[in-house]
Amino acid sequence: MELRQLEYVVAVAEELHFGRAAERVHVRQQSVSEQVARLERELGGPLFARTSRRVELTAAGEAFLPEARAVLAAAARALAAGRRAAGGVRELRVGYAEDLGTELFTRATGVRVVPVPMSTPEQLTAIADRRLDAGWCWEPELPPELDAEVVGREAAMIVLTADDPAATGPVDPASLVGRSLAVVPRSVNPWLHERFVAGLRSRGADVVVAHDAVRLDRLVPLVLSGVAVGITQQRALAGGLPSGLVALPLVGDPLTVEHRLVWRREDGRPPL
Repeated sequence: MELRQLEYVVAVAEELHFGRAAERVHVRQQSVSEQVARLERELGGPLFARTSRRVELTAAGEAFLPEARAVLAAAARALAAGRRAAGGVRELRVGYAEDLGTELFTRATGVRVVPVPMSTPEQLTAIADRRLDAGWCWEPELPPELDAEVVGREAAMIVLTADDPAATGPVDPASLVGRSLAVVPRSVNPWLHERFVAGLRSRGADVVVAHDAVRLDRLVPLVLSGVAVGITQQRALAGGLPSGLVALPLVGDPLTVEHRLVWRREDGRPPL
């Protein structure tokens, strides 16, 4: 049994999909499938029930999963302790929401930062399981074992076609009533989704949540085609918008969202 096999099992169990698990651990899907199958042969039974449409844990998998997580957490603690004692360069695996931008990361003396793209809920699970040392998250709702520090607050921006009647300046929420909205889905970040939708509705913009837009590149075609207006955070617009689109703030008090650095409370604040 190898640690990487345990890591692959945990990834598949949490993703319930071999392809997404492979993306998460940065290897080919075939490698994940082969290593899980090898471990299953060693254990004498399947950890997952696989069909063409879904992947589920078997009873053996349900029993194996918490122990695999515990072993990975212990291995991470041992590695960190050894590096601290050796006085060498510490490696920090830091998750980040992809629309936070790459300028969050820089080189530092004595620390090697390994960025890992993940959604906010995925980061919280990985930090708690010690697969990440810290994470940059949008609007996280923290379990008790995690702590966080606010890194920034940004205004939400409404993305419209340049010829939209509402695109004459800061957007009046009343002009959005009844319109279809493209927004980050609950499955990717339930707290950010709720901040956007509830924030609009509290301002009188009773929008219709009609389209999921995980990132700006998913939102832009929906707005350009005229099927929706979009809402996103200011940082996601750093690369600019294509011709024909504008991003405008709301009239009145800005609707703001937060991004935070998250870590395990028991570890103390990480050296970032």
